Amino acid sequence: MALATVAGLATNAEGNLVALQLSGGGVRLTAPYDLDLVARYSRPPTTARTVRLVIALLVAVAAAATGWQSAHESGVEWPLAFLTGLGSYTAVKLTFQSWLRLTGPRRFRV
Repeated sequence: MALATVAGLATNAEGNLVALQLSGGGVRLTAPYDLDLVARYSRPPTTARTVRLVIALLVAVAAAATGWQSAHESGVEWPLAFLTGLGSYTAVKLTFQSWLRLTGPRRFRV
């Protein structure tokens, strides 16, 4: 067993092989079915994605404040007003997370 990075594919008479870049600089060829995926490189967030995250956070906080204020003005006690604000925040956050999952890169399940 060795921890390596996929460097490419090679073809021979028996089928396709995966070229692995080992930590010492060597290359090893192995069959695809002998590999276990343990990690996947993910790109750092872009500036645009960070800006969208901050905007979504601000909208979620505004929704929480609006929900809490509306519930409080209607005469309910503070625990129910707090839960209303929390629910508003969670609704916006889950909507944003769902949007990221649908539009983001494909994920590998390991």
